[in-house]
Amino acid sequence: MHILETPRLILRPPSQSDQLLLHGLHSDPFVVNAIRDGDYPTIEQSKAALVQFINHWQHNRFGLWMVFVKDEGQARKFAGYCGLMCIGTYLSEDPNYVSADPNNVEIITCLHLAASGKGIGVEAGRAVVQFAFDYLKVEKVIGFIRPKNTRSLIKNLKIGLFYVGDTIGEKGTRRRFEVSPMTAVKADGLLVYDYNDQEGIGYH
Repeated sequence: MHILETPRLILRPPSQSDQLLLHGLHSDPFVVNAIRDGDYPTIEQSKAALVQFINHWQHNRFGLWMVFVKDEGQARKFAGYCGLMCIGTYLSEDPNYVSADPNNVEIITCLHLAASGKGIGVEAGRAVVQFAFDYLKVEKVIGFIRPKNTRSLIKNLKIGLFYVGDTIGEKGTRRRFEVSPMTAVKADGLLVYDYNDQEGIGYH
């Protein structure tokens, strides 16, 4: 597992101690209305989501990073998460399980209202996409966005995703975007660390 660092952000894999952070994020009215279809989660649902995030990392070598904004002190302000998820992957409890299609990867971003509109999603998104191409060697990354989610549409264009068509599913119409190594916008000053070598230095 890896930690990503950009000029303003620290992105680290999720841990068991993130339950309250994740519950607070998914309970943010901005997130509830924009992403969760008005559904406020229970603490048990947040716990289950965190377990899924951690399992995805264990089985696929990548997943959703918890995003923290740097400041001048030691504290890191939690902004949300951004990362890569296998589409339609069954997260088996088998530790030897590996995703069947490493190129069927979706970029997902979820930020608190206080972190939105500040370029944090763009900065984090560029970092995780560059990681996907440089370290995972995938051929493309996919993004799905609601047609009315103008903020996400603009963000993904700034990352380098381009529109390829609409997809209709259980949750309605989504616009499908893709990004390749040729179209991706490089992350400024991206640093990548091994997670095990960085524990205990203030990223938790």
